[in-house]
Amino acid sequence: MVISLDAIIPCLAEHKNRNVRVGFVYLHQDDPAKSTMKKLQKFKLAEQINRDRMSGYIVLRHDAERVLFPSDRIILGRKGICIIEGSWNLGDLLGSYRKGTERKLPLLMAGNPVNFGKLGKLSSVEALVSALYITGYIDQAKEIIGKFTWGHTFMEMNMELLNAYAQCHGEDDLKKVYSDFELEPNP
Repeated sequence: MVISLDAIIPCLAEHKNRNVRVGFVYLHQDDPAKSTMKKLQKFKLAEQINRDRMSGYIVLRHDAERVLFPSDRIILGRKGICIIEGSWNLGDLLGSYRKGTERKLPLLMAGNPVNFGKLGKLSSVEALVSALYITGYIDQAKEIIGKFTWGHTFMEMNMELLNAYAQCHGEDDLKKVYSDFELEPNP
């Protein structure tokens, strides 16, 4: 069976303009008033889901084996993205939540008031926005981060890195970015 480019291009254009489905599992470990994902839920930009529904998403985890790359765009567009909203201090309790296609983010600097300037200590919304940006959903990333007064700070601090990560095709490219920016990832 031969598929013409005319058939593919409209499909890609339609896919490009869609927003990614955003879900989150809320673990009730932090103050709900300070939850970045709960705030997005109020704006109808994210949906709280039951952990049993995570298998339908790409799940962002800081301890996943594989890094998120721009090539994950199609999977992200088809499945959506899930954030586990819980405390960094209680991270070991997340081990039982192993469902879905797991990815971790490359290194970025936190711009949120709680962990400002800490490498890899992103808030849930910073992780979400980074994943969207790296995979090419830039308009959606900007809309989401714009809901937070400190959002521009996060973007300014990480813009060069985000753009570099958005050009990576694999682990070798990622290692080069880490080297260029003098970053040392944790093993």
